[in-house]
Amino acid sequence: METFGVLSLAKWGNSLAIRLPKKILDDFNLQTKDELIYKVEDNKIILEPQKRKTLLEELFEGYDLDAEYPFEIIDKGGAVGEEFY
Repeated sequence: METFGVLSLAKWGNSLAIRLPKKILDDFNLQTKDELIYKVEDNKIILEPQKRKTLLEELFEGYDLDAEYPFEIIDKGGAVGEEFY
């Protein structure tokens, strides 16, 4: 996919910002607050979408798979109906 165009810089607080066209946002499935990685290479600015974390990745972030997590089995009084455990 090759897309070319001219983007203008606009004032945003004390910084400058570029506005990405809707086609680029749609092509890369970018949304508000998504993050882009930038790098400067051969006198070019390269933008790359940051991979989004899934909810599951967020929930287990920092979880050590090799660590032992002690737990306690709690008896809640046994079965009441036809369930078993």
